[in-house]
Order: sequence, then structure tokens, then C-alpha cells
Amino acid sequence: MRLTKRGQVWYVHVYEHGRRVQRSTRCHDRKAAEVRARELERDAADPAYAAAAKATLSDALQLLLVERREQAAAGRRSFETVHFYENKAGHLVRVLETAEDGVYVPFPLAGLHARHVDGFISRRRAEAAHEATIAKELVTLRAALKLAVRAGLWTGNPAAVLPIAFAPEYRPRDRFLTPEELSKLLGALLADQAARVAFIVATSACWGESCRAMRVDVAEDLSTAFIRGTKRSTRLRTVPIVGEVTRSLLEYALANGQGAGGLLFRPWTNVRRDLHAACSAVKIRPCSPNDLRRTCATWLRAAGASPDLIAPVMGHADTRMVERVYGRLPLEDLRRRLAQAIGADCIAGASVRAGNTGQDCITGASDPVENGGPGGSIGSPGPVFSQSLVPGGGIEPPTRGFSVPCSTD
Repeated sequence: MRLTKRGQVWYVHVYEHGRRVQRSTRCHDRKAAEVRARELERDAADPAYAAAAKATLSDALQLLLVERREQAAAGRRSFETVHFYENKAGHLVRVLETAEDGVYVPFPLAGLHARHVDGFISRRRAEAAHEATIAKELVTLRAALKLAVRAGLWTGNPAAVLPIAFAPEYRPRDRFLTPEELSKLLGALLADQAARVAFIVATSACWGESCRAMRVDVAEDLSTAFIRGTKRSTRLRTVPIVGEVTRSLLEYALANGQGAGGLLFRPWTNVRRDLHAACSAVKIRPCSPNDLRRTCATWLRAAGASPDLIAPVMGHADTRMVERVYGRLPLEDLRRRLAQAIGADCIAGASVRAGNTGQDCITGASDPVENGGPGGSIGSPGPVFSQSLVPGGGIEPPTRGFSVPCSTD
């Protein structure tokens, strides 16, 4: 290794791709120049090492986003998932690669250590980020680091820098609406809003799926509803509509949906705010759009449908989400089902089966599953209802006032 000096700066000759070139060490001190010259010589001899030495956190995150976009284009993931990773990657860049004055400062991937990740977690906690949100951001970082290792941009070990078993205790929501609560909620919303709520409960559509719902998606005889899911292949599905309760909800959705251009519903901004306000007005617990979807699954489960029948209605590939999140029975329904299973007396003191009449132990109605009563149909809550869930026709449902869309939405 030969060093030459030009003015105050030392230079070194190295071989790159078989050619002898001269590179500046940018050092005035000879010993410092010798250290830098060795680095330049190693970079020239091993381009992969040089790439890894120059890689930044943004480079790794960009690898992840490119791969996720390619998977979405190939149908293996949804573009909603891509947006999820873009959002989480943005927080990583903001915290780890942005100076206090807002200037972007690349973070060398080779210098990433556990203390930096711990600092990121502390910063996000100080920003009042939920533990589940931080966990998702760390999932994004882990995936990016794995791809960086595969691409030769990083020689570290993700397990060495990421915290051990950082995962908040998962407590799935258990909020669902009873038939009485749903009836009150429908009456407290504007007609188009109430129609969308009825549609979600009847079909298990998620919020995005309800936004894409079209009138042609519902069969003329109300026997099926096509759900335009995009999250994964199983979410693009046709849901059977069985039973008077579910059919009445879907019919109400068609009659009151006010969408234009073939869409079933109008755009609805600030849906969570509006739902919470409507729930408060009728004095029931607040609910979210996903709680409406959970209502569909819970009613199915309470009516006697097994998880393997509920899963395809929800658009799930298997029964795990039904068993863990969407189809958990409330205590009273669990007690009734247990009583039926073991042949014990029911809550009301009646026998589980009255001879061969197939009577329900709570309501005394015909067995919902065997006799096709509304309590056993898809989308119904089990017991027979004495009145319709939807508001009466001919009169606009009472409202809580005017809703002014937020200008930032």
C-alpha cells in the first residue's frame, strides 16, 4: 500500500475491477491516512463489503417496501398491507433518521445496535404511542433487516438488536351489539349511515368492503351478497343471506343506501366519531365499524353456527380468527350452549329439549338450527325477536344533528 501526498492531503492507489486508481483519504495525518487507506483497499477488494458499509436504514426499509409492493401486484398481499408498512416505516425514519431541526440524516445500517432500538421504543412511548403500535413498527424493522441481510447490505443479526419478546399482551375486543342495541343505533343515524351499519351486520363486511359495495352485488332475491374484499384472496367472497332477520337488514340497506354511480352508500367521513355520538345519544356502549363486523360473527356463533361455517362468511382462511377474536360467545350464550350440550336445565328452568318439538330453552321457540327459525339463520342472534330491528319505513330515522366533515379528512 503506497501513500502519496498532495498538498496537505494523503492519497492511496487501489485496484478496482482490475484497474489501478487513486483515491483521496481526506486525511492530513499520515497514521490516520493509513487507516483510511486500508478501508479503501478493503472496499475495492470486496464491493459487497463496501455496499454494506454504506447502506442506511432507509435503504433497508426501501427494500421491504419494494418487495411488499411486488407481492401486492402479484396478488400475494393487499395494497392495504403495503400502506401499513409505509406508515410504520415512516415512524422509523422520523425517529432514527431525522434531526431535531427536521433535516434528514442517514442512519448507517452498520452502526445499528440494540441501544438505538431501545431509544426508538423510549421515544415512541414518550409520544404516547400504544404498545401494540410500537410492536408493529418493530415487526417492520425486523422484516427490513432480514431483507438487508439477504441483499448483502447488512452483516448483523436482527435478533441481536431487537428486544426479546417485545409484544404487548393481546386482548381482542369483545364489543358486539345486541339486537336491542342495534335497533336503537339504526334509529339514531342518518338514513344512509344506518343503511351501511345494517349492511355490515348482515354481511360481515369490513369498513373498506362496505365502501366498495355496489347495488349489483346484492342478489335480486336477497339470497346472497358479493363482498369486494381486497386484503387477501379469501376476502373476495359471496356471503349467503339466510333468515328473516338478516334478510330484513339487507333489505333495509338497499332501501336506504344513497350512494351514487352504482355504489350502495355515500362516503362517510369521521365514522368513529359519528358512531360514538350516536351510541351516546341512545345510551349504549360505543362501538366501532369492526364491532359491527364482530356482531355478525357473534350472532352466528350464538345461533349455533360452528367456526368452520363462520370463517368463510367472514372471509377468513381458517377458524383461528373466529375462535380468538370474532366468534367468542358472551357469557349467557355460553351458559345456554353448555346447558344444551350436557342436557342440564337452562337459565329459565326449562328443559333443553321439550320432547321432540326442538324448543329453544330460553325463548321456547322452535329449534333455530333444525327448523330453520330466524334464531338459527346466518346473521341472526339466536333468540326470536318480537319486533323488527330496522326503523319503520316512510320516516327518516331520527338524527343527532348535522354532521360536518372534517376538512383534514
